[in-house]
Amino acid sequence: MADLATRYPPPGPEFMDRVSVAAWVERGPIVSVPRVLLTPARPRPTESVEAYRPGLLGIAQGLGLGQATDPYRLRFGLLLVQGIATLDYGHPSTTLNVPYPETWYHLAQASGYAHVTVGLALRELGGGLEAVHDYLATEGRAGRLWSGQAAWQRSIPATWLRAR
Repeated sequence: MADLATRYPPPGPEFMDRVSVAAWVERGPIVSVPRVLLTPARPRPTESVEAYRPGLLGIAQGLGLGQATDPYRLRFGLLLVQGIATLDYGHPSTTLNVPYPETWYHLAQASGYAHVTVGLALRELGGGLEAVHDYLATEGRAGRLWSGQAAWQRSIPATWLRAR
């Protein structure tokens, strides 16, 4: 993971429109888990999905995520402030907002974390949860997913307190 840190710094605000964010509640027989999937957004006509790879890996590194073969990771990085959910991925002035269903926010607050996955391949929109599970299975087998837990950070970053 140290290699990711030196090669892929956290991207700034200019990259945020290149990230597709999906949030949902994964219902299990015993426990439900708030999940977030970050993937490349549809590329602009002059760009390829591959051009988004450094920014996505910078987000994965900033959140302390690892590949499936890595030890499981838990790191502070989920901010829940006045109904806004955002991921603090290590950039000094930018966080990534998470649009979410209401049940997701309440579960993230109650559990204190969200499971976050970053995928490098384009994900087709639509298809519901089944399509998301197919994407996770396919990309996981190919070794193109980084995941871990983002714990609820109960303090507000100092950069938020400065006048913008």
